[in-house]
Amino acid sequence: MKQIFLILILAFLSQTLQAQIIYGEVFGGHKKAQHEILISKPIDSLGIVSFFNLTYFTVDYKDRSTVDPFIYSVATFNFNQYVGVATGGYMTNQGFVPIAAISLQYFNEKGDLYLNVFPTIELTNKPNYEMFGLLVYNPKLTKKLKFFSQLTFSTNFNFQQHNFSFQQIRLGLEHKGFQFGIGCDTQIPTFRNPVSNELETTFNPNAGLFLRKTFN
Repeated sequence: MKQIFLILILAFLSQTLQAQIIYGEVFGGHKKAQHEILISKPIDSLGIVSFFNLTYFTVDYKDRSTVDPFIYSVATFNFNQYVGVATGGYMTNQGFVPIAAISLQYFNEKGDLYLNVFPTIELTNKPNYEMFGLLVYNPKLTKKLKFFSQLTFSTNFNFQQHNFSFQQIRLGLEHKGFQFGIGCDTQIPTFRNPVSNELETTFNPNAGLFLRKTFN
């Protein structure tokens, strides 16, 4: 019986190996400039606990005193290489919000496809819900050159309305750990018009070029 229990534990631990992504990026859009850092890595050697942090700061060219920060940071306990439970929080210029989430993760054997999605609930008296995710695909084109693409997205909502969404799209090439190309960041907030008292949603794109360095 003890041997069977030990085999089950080892089988569980063998399925918790996690992918690692660490990068720093600068992005210059037609409206705003942005600096971004992402850290997604296992904390222990078996990958049972992992850490995920996306941080970016955006500055408007017309008003450099206005900085728009976003930080999404969670620690995840992984049941296997696909599913885990996470807790942490996110911060915007409106403050910090604690959260709990499920981590749904996938990466292929080639190492050129990575997906991590976090269905999230805010740990507040009147919680909002969020779907946050990251998708990276960078297959080889030649021995030294790769295609690079990434989609980062988040949608925050409750049972009455959509609150806020953003999407980041990156398309380009990768060479020796550097990625470069075109990109577009889109923010979609919903707010109540003070005159009509009706909910309104705006679409705010920021298209430009990016340069990124990936660290192993």
